[in-house]
Amino acid sequence: MNKKPKKNASSVTPSLAEKPIDFSNSIVTTIITFYLLIEFTPKVEIQDQMGIHWLLLSILNILTIAYIASNKQSVINEKLSSFFRNSITIAYLSFFSIAGISLFIALNPTEGLIVYNRLFTATLAFLLVSFLLFNKIDVLKNIALIITLITLSQGFDTVAQFYKGLGKVPIDALINSLQGTTGNKNVFAAAFVIKLPFIVYCILTREGFLKILAILGLALCILSVFLINARAAFLGIILELIIILFAIGYVNWREGQLRKHLVTSSYIVVILFISFFISQNSLKKATENNSETYGTVTSRLGSLSEQTTAESNIRLAYWEKSIELIKKSPFIGVGYGNWKLYTPLYTNTLLNDNVFSKHPHNDFLEIAGETGVPNALIFLSIFVFALVITIKQLISKHNLETKTIVVIAFAAICGYFVDAFFNFPAERPNIQLLFSLTLAILVINWLANKKLASKSTNTRPLLIFCMIATLLCLGSIYIHASVFKSSQSQYKVDNDLAAIDNIPNAMPKYKFDEVNQMFPKIPNIGENSETIGYKKAKYLQKEKRFDEAIKLLDSVHHQMPNLAYGDYLKCNIYLEEKKLDSAYKYGKKAAYAKPRHFYYFRMASYLAMVHKDAAEVKKLFAQYNKYRQDQQSYSYYAQSLFYSDYDKTEVKSIIMEGLKLYPNDALMLELLAKISK
Repeated sequence: MNKKPKKNASSVTPSLAEKPIDFSNSIVTTIITFYLLIEFTPKVEIQDQMGIHWLLLSILNILTIAYIASNKQSVINEKLSSFFRNSITIAYLSFFSIAGISLFIALNPTEGLIVYNRLFTATLAFLLVSFLLFNKIDVLKNIALIITLITLSQGFDTVAQFYKGLGKVPIDALINSLQGTTGNKNVFAAAFVIKLPFIVYCILTREGFLKILAILGLALCILSVFLINARAAFLGIILELIIILFAIGYVNWREGQLRKHLVTSSYIVVILFISFFISQNSLKKATENNSETYGTVTSRLGSLSEQTTAESNIRLAYWEKSIELIKKSPFIGVGYGNWKLYTPLYTNTLLNDNVFSKHPHNDFLEIAGETGVPNALIFLSIFVFALVITIKQLISKHNLETKTIVVIAFAAICGYFVDAFFNFPAERPNIQLLFSLTLAILVINWLANKKLASKSTNTRPLLIFCMIATLLCLGSIYIHASVFKSSQSQYKVDNDLAAIDNIPNAMPKYKFDEVNQMFPKIPNIGENSETIGYKKAKYLQKEKRFDEAIKLLDSVHHQMPNLAYGDYLKCNIYLEEKKLDSAYKYGKKAAYAKPRHFYYFRMASYLAMVHKDAAEVKKLFAQYNKYRQDQQSYSYYAQSLFYSDYDKTEVKSIIMEGLKLYPNDALMLELLAKISK
């Protein structure tokens, strides 16, 4: 009997010990999951929730750098030049560099640095996520599932919150409260929109229970956006679904799998219509006769066609005025992050009282205004290059999976584009993270199907990058931490002052010396665009330290020179000191700088009345009435003239005209009775 031949050692299957398991895909998925979970951070007591999110994003960036540096061979094994020569990467880094150069002409370079640090964090996230995905584009399947589960949770909470509050909470307040942890409903809606294509990808690539979860996630995603009532988000969803349905339909038709696509498309269309009808029915009942701001999906979309002039659409008014400002410095702008210093020049005649807008509600215009029109075109080119790459891949001979990924990524980028056109996602960390992730997927998917440079064992360029990025990231974390600490202090101080507002002789809980120690050196402008110095000055005023308060206000005026609030604070301080001439001077400056502000108008009119300056009273009212016509201003105008020793016959005539408009006004009726005696 022949013995069985011994197996050759070379033919033996390697044991686990001989063939190490590659955990890199799992690690990459985990790191990206941590990035995505940042927006799940519970709300904390700070002025704006983005403060904690930017800080966490920066910390995660430095941890990712450490992973890349320690696993350089498994993360990237092709030359980095292939990635950095890509048109999207070049455009993004060029935009980033020019934005940095613009800081040298910024009126407030400190504020510019704060905002630029956010851009640095987002740009670095794009680079790091790209490096993680190099040769690992297949982890997108897991990333899409994570995004789907996150959206499922957020969508469920949003829908539950809406229906729980329906009928119990005023509908406007209820809709405004649908913010998740972002602190802004429009930002929350935009995040849903950008996540939607990933949910569709999950539907396409999963089967069984996970596919059902993805379908449910898509339904809750769309329903949440409809309930949040954000019109830009409506347009984003429509554009994304058109791109996905038609582009993937085209790809499947070329692959001979059109029937399968039609089945998947039917899921999406049915979900869209069910979500639409549920929201339409709920919002119609809730908003009818109860809201002047919100409405059904159809009424909100219909209002877009009605609001086609600057008079009827505040966004168009912002854009028109922004273009006028851009024309003054079209090539270099005013410095990155400094647009908010100039917005009062046009918003003062558009917005009432203390309402303030830091942004023109269009990132492209804001970039043009801050860093110049050429740089805005460079930023716009990112989307053009994304379109070109998408078209090239769709008509190529690449496989179905590659083409599906490019459609999903491009659809998400288009969702971001719509939001950038109508809002200001550049400063929101959750939106910037999604933008970075989507761009990274688009670029790496493109490079995965190109013949790249030959493999290289030279890791020195990557290590140099990691060292430089680490040093910059440490500085970035310090800045984000300072902003976070300041945001905490702003929350305490603003609430402290608000608690005693309009309460005579009431004193705040904190003393000036405590408040002064609370705030770090940077930033010097608060989240409400009021300088930190103004906040501190109010405490000095409460403590009767008037000279110090005036000196402090003068020292920080250059940080926000076009904001009228500083003059109003000076007016109040001088009035309290009984320095009526100085109070009158600054009262008028504030009223003319922000002519739609009733309290500025009232204060200046009062001081004009004290000075028996009837001509100034009439001038102030004419300025205010040019922009706002209301009962409170008219009656105060009549009162100011009455006590300014103005001709009583003229005053009576003015009162009679006022009573035609406001026949039950008690103050004018009282004045009329006095004149008639």
